[in-house]
Amino acid sequence: MIILFTIVHVIVCLFLVIVVLLQSGKAADLAGAFGGMGSQTAFGPRGAATVLSKATTISAALFMITSLTLSVLYTRAGGGSVGSSVLEKAPITQSAPAPKQAAPAPQTPIKVDLQTQDGKTVSTQEIPLPNAPKSAPAQTPAAPKK
Repeated sequence: MIILFTIVHVIVCLFLVIVVLLQSGKAADLAGAFGGMGSQTAFGPRGAATVLSKATTISAALFMITSLTLSVLYTRAGGGSVGSSVLEKAPITQSAPAPKQAAPAPQTPIKVDLQTQDGKTVSTQEIPLPNAPKSAPAQTPAAPKK
């Protein structure tokens, strides 16, 4: 039954496209090209309904009916219930595990050289960083003053 309605739906779609493209516009006559009365009004005078306009109306109605029928048939055939969606029916896949973070590099104390204005090194001190292993600060003897 679904296949039959799908075939009818495709035929109606193609027919509707062809019929709409074959119709001429409302102001397609010679007067419309030069600003005639039909081109300036939205609800201007209409001519009698032609065969193409009747075919458009009938094919548009058939298109809507087949669209609604196909949606109902596909919902019933798929076992869908109210509130179900494509995302709920999708298979669940596991994501890749998060990459392991590298171990932090061991933190060593910062060595600071204390210098005079002449540029001579007076002493060197180690400043320990937080969470670093504590060690005895290394100090060098002060240079003799001159």
